[in-house]
Amino acid sequence: MKERAGQRVGVTVGAGTATGVAMVLLGMEPRLALVGCVVVAVSATVWLLVDLANVVSPVFWHNYGTVANTSARSDRSVQMLQTRLRTPARRRRRTAVLEHGRADPADEITVTLLDVIEDHLVTEHGIDMLLDPHAAAEALGPELTRFVTDSTSRRSMAQPRTLARTLTLIEDFSDQKHLA
Repeated sequence: MKERAGQRVGVTVGAGTATGVAMVLLGMEPRLALVGCVVVAVSATVWLLVDLANVVSPVFWHNYGTVANTSARSDRSVQMLQTRLRTPARRRRRTAVLEHGRADPADEITVTLLDVIEDHLVTEHGIDMLLDPHAAAEALGPELTRFVTDSTSRRSMAQPRTLARTLTLIEDFSDQKHLA
């Protein structure tokens, strides 16, 4: 450590001396004290940046937030949702849910979540939401029923700050049949 500090002081003194001599030879009539202060400030900044470059690692934003959750249950509905989110081009669209023809990512998420809920209702409970809305509401519970039936609730429950809660509700709903 002391060796590196000695090298840095030597380089700074050498750079200051070379700058001062060059300015005197070029006839600039430098103020050597001012030149010395500038050289010390510049070299301190350079050494700080060199030290930081050795310590700091780059941030890869394309992988931000994609750490695998190893504690997650391997549920068929969750796997289907993950597959649909990874391959949006293959996903079928429910045009009744997309309001005013917008292709907003939040709309794609709600369409996928509604498909997961509907698939689970049919396969695990034998309930079709369109044919028996009361039985579907009873199986889903009040919060998921609001998500399925009310477009305002659906939009707010699909926002980034509330989406985790909505996914937890759907996971809990899909686990009900297995626990019973």
